[in-house]
Amino acid sequence: MTMQMICHGSIIRSARSLFPALYLIIAMVACSLMPFASPTAWADDAEDFRIWGNVTARGNFGFVDPGLKRWRWWMEVQPRSRESGKEMDQLLIRPGIGYALTDHSTVWIGYAHVTNYPVAGDTIHENRMWQQYQWSGPTPLGAFTSRTRMEQRWQDNGDDTGGRFRQMFKFNWPFSFHPAASFVAWDEMFVHLNTTDWGARQGFDQNRGFAGIGYRWQSHILTEIGYINQFVNTTNTDRMNHILSLNLFLDF
Repeated sequence: MTMQMICHGSIIRSARSLFPALYLIIAMVACSLMPFASPTAWADDAEDFRIWGNVTARGNFGFVDPGLKRWRWWMEVQPRSRESGKEMDQLLIRPGIGYALTDHSTVWIGYAHVTNYPVAGDTIHENRMWQQYQWSGPTPLGAFTSRTRMEQRWQDNGDDTGGRFRQMFKFNWPFSFHPAASFVAWDEMFVHLNTTDWGARQGFDQNRGFAGIGYRWQSHILTEIGYINQFVNTTNTDRMNHILSLNLFLDF
């Protein structure tokens, strides 16, 4: 009888430990489905298939001095194409410097340069400053990451400074039969903090939801390949992009 009570209590504690992770998954799914809440969401959207590449290198400054190990560096390059990969859409270059507050949390500051290639018209350059707080750690369902980012944006087709808030939640769930491979899911919501003369409108900007497979080839090489659904809130016709996402992460 005592053994049964102990086992029963252990099962209840295990189930309770899963609840926070399950709540986070439900929240991610709910955020991903928000753009579809309107009955006309599918009818009026402009759609396109796109290909987004991403190469991100990241590490710390311990190679300079062991005392600098908590200081982090980050560099990513993202070429993005539209019209099924036929035309260049954007090129994003984003370096950053971070500091690890704990083993799980890091603060970052950085710069980004974005080159936009409109369907019609001249190339538009955008400069950004960005700051973020990131927490990463284990849960009963796998690794979880929360990233909160603020951006200040300037484009050369206007004079205003645009503020934008971004919130991302990400799960990485290794497969028990092959731990080097994992199921990866994340969702990120974007909100404009003000209206600008170059096109940003205060309020909800876009939502991106990703599902795919991650594979760690070596301790410092990780790939994540999957599908991104991007819903963009525009002035006239909203946009729904179906994106093949190809990511390479190099950890130093």
